[in-house]
Amino acid sequence: MVGYFDDCRPDQRFTEDVGGWRDGGTRLNVIDWDQRRTITIVTTWVEEDNDVFFEALAEHIDNIPADAVSIKVSRDGELLSCCLNTDEDQTMIPFYPLVADFPQGLRKIRRSDLTEIDRLGLQADLTTYESLQGQIRRVVFKYYINRSNISVFWHELNCVIRLPKHPNIVSFDCLVFDIVDGKDKVVGFTAPFIPGGTVLDNISRVFKLKYLKQLIETVDYLNLRLGVVHGDICCWNLLIDPETDNLQVFDFNMAAKLGWEGDSEHGHAFRYEPDRNDVKLVIFTVYEIITRDLHFRYECYPEELEPSDVLEMEAWEKHSEVRLDCDVSDYRHVLEDWVKTREKVDKEITYYTQAPDFIDWPSLPEFPFVHFVGDMWQMAYQLRGEMIRRGENFLKWQRPASRQLPLPQGKRLLATGEITDDSAEASERE
Repeated sequence: MVGYFDDCRPDQRFTEDVGGWRDGGTRLNVIDWDQRRTITIVTTWVEEDNDVFFEALAEHIDNIPADAVSIKVSRDGELLSCCLNTDEDQTMIPFYPLVADFPQGLRKIRRSDLTEIDRLGLQADLTTYESLQGQIRRVVFKYYINRSNISVFWHELNCVIRLPKHPNIVSFDCLVFDIVDGKDKVVGFTAPFIPGGTVLDNISRVFKLKYLKQLIETVDYLNLRLGVVHGDICCWNLLIDPETDNLQVFDFNMAAKLGWEGDSEHGHAFRYEPDRNDVKLVIFTVYEIITRDLHFRYECYPEELEPSDVLEMEAWEKHSEVRLDCDVSDYRHVLEDWVKTREKVDKEITYYTQAPDFIDWPSLPEFPFVHFVGDMWQMAYQLRGEMIRRGENFLKWQRPASRQLPLPQGKRLLATGEITDDSAEASERE
């Protein structure tokens, strides 16, 4: 199985984090999503192009010590020095809510009980765990390791746990928690893993007309009954469950409450953006599934996408490898009839509380007062270097690079980033 980081560009593996500066030289803090670590890249000149840093880091990141916190590189990307001093550590430890901040009765699992099997993308892994019935369950583990995802994660998770069970929506499985200073903190959640790849990935699978009907019915259910807008309907967020032969929608991290202005105290997370309305995105998704023409989505911002650009085309040319069970005209007919219906209905429901079964949830809990550069501040994160100097506990996420996998037989990589040796443990029991 080929993981996400085995064949990705540097700018897909690395992201600039806050806290760097460019003045007489450059210090750029970079998150490596593969190893789940932060590295500061230092140069003696001012460099504005982040790709220069990402390409240099891609050359060295898998070979420098695991406890390195910064590197210095030359203009040609050569590694000049490597720093292990925790005083230079710019890793940020984000706030995690308590298990008690969520509704009672939700299933939960400890992070160390999850075994990593594959890396599906940024902060999303395929994992397994043993159920109470002794069965091995394959689940997708979604989590966050940086402060910019705190509010998005809070709203996504609260939305997902409140969605009624639906045959065309990937369901919630478990809260994932870890213990810090005796407190159970929610660090992520799991959802069932649906094999077979996304609709984008698996072009050999027939895209049946019934899948289109299921998609528009699901969007109607979310928008008009629950007041939820998915906000990222696309062929890479659609699955086909091989057991039920049903289309399933997943990934609500771009979702919104219909008409809501968003979480005003935290970057307006989960706000409704009319340019990301689900009807428009369904139109482009169906066009893309049939034609495999993704240039509109790749070249345009959401506000630049005009449904008329595809709806008014005289013909949609089916890609030679795409398999359908009806004529293209049948798909277009179903789609266009639905669009006309929604044009009328959408004038009646413009705010999520108007939906008959709208869902809602509490605000993100207040951040605690924490130590930060010599004082106490109410903040969403702490600097790991300062926590180490004070002897405080914190969640650890760092893990081996993808190129170091798979592990030798008998060893497992836990979702914590730790490696456990099952063969050694078995020998000790004997």
